[in-house]
Amino acid sequence: MVLPNHIATSLGGTWLFINQSQVDLNGNIKSRDNFGRHPVGQIIYDPAGYMSASISSTDPEHIPPTRNPDEATDADRALMSKHSLAYSGQLHVEWENSTATVGRLIHGPLVMSSHTSWLGTNQSRNYILTKNASETLGRDILHLWLKGSDGTANLYWVRADAS
Repeated sequence: MVLPNHIATSLGGTWLFINQSQVDLNGNIKSRDNFGRHPVGQIIYDPAGYMSASISSTDPEHIPPTRNPDEATDADRALMSKHSLAYSGQLHVEWENSTATVGRLIHGPLVMSSHTSWLGTNQSRNYILTKNASETLGRDILHLWLKGSDGTANLYWVRADAS
């Protein structure tokens, strides 16, 4: 499926991670241990129909002591892998009623993923785009969420400053 021009124009660009929440089926907030207390990340939507996403913990206990990749041990790599996620692939609209501000996207099929079980899969994400949000001094906010069998994961992104 082709990414419609009005959606590509609205969502295209770089988004910076600002917040996350996970709730169980009863609405109770779930622990966010994997990405830590203050994760960082980016998601890039190319208007041509490609995407790339990454998110990682910044908690000191989730970062190996060495910054030199030549000195990293398997345990260092495992620690980073446990507390980060990166993937990329095609970008499609899943729902024919999707608009420039509300709808459902498909990330995939994924050609790269730090979670090997995601390779070749499609990851569906609902979205709401809030233009000129007052909470971010007029910058756009993108809310992505996924409902699973055990609850809902919410990810919030702010459009990267063009300056």
